[in-house]
Amino acid sequence: MHDDSDGRSATDGLIALLGVMRDALCRVRDAMRGGAVFRLGRLKVNAPWRTAAAFHVALHEMHPIPVAAGFEDNPNVEGGAWRSADGGDDALVHLRFLAGTEDLPLHVHEYSDRLLVVTSGVGLFHYLPDADKSRELRSVVVEAGDAMLFTRGLIHTFTAPLGDLTLLSYHAPFFEFNDSRQYTIPASVRQGRYVWTPGRLAAVSNVNDATTVALSA
Repeated sequence: MHDDSDGRSATDGLIALLGVMRDALCRVRDAMRGGAVFRLGRLKVNAPWRTAAAFHVALHEMHPIPVAAGFEDNPNVEGGAWRSADGGDDALVHLRFLAGTEDLPLHVHEYSDRLLVVTSGVGLFHYLPDADKSRELRSVVVEAGDAMLFTRGLIHTFTAPLGDLTLLSYHAPFFEFNDSRQYTIPASVRQGRYVWTPGRLAAVSNVNDATTVALSA
């Protein structure tokens, strides 16, 4: 159980996190020179939470939201949204990829920018660094505390071969999950321009808190 101060802390934390994410995206947008941008870093969590997972749990406890499977039309991915309380058009979204999710297709967000924080689990983020010049799909291991910022237009997806993967995803602006502007599978992907076989990711393992990924030849 949490007392009222915990509830206020969760609310304050949500407001602060939204502010940090807005600022980060604004700075990236100002520095853009065309094309989609991707950045990977680590989230610093302040008291009273020592981990991103604890903050995620506190948000659910203090500010319950409807959560449903079928995010981006995939039954193995669930989502729910904390909407901005100050009239903004952005939102913080809860996401959970069930263990074994490897079939969310490469897609793009044409109308919004994203900043995601992994709060628990380990998975892989796959993206095309430059869709106009390269067919090389890059894959990076992401785990609790990792933060991914990318602007609209980046072709990407997630897989969760090891276990459940949970994230907090900042959407700017936010569109309802059933809105056609939520995500798009670009023609280049539908036409097979970028070849991607999730099964080529042979293994992801987490032993003694050390995460490793093995890519097959």
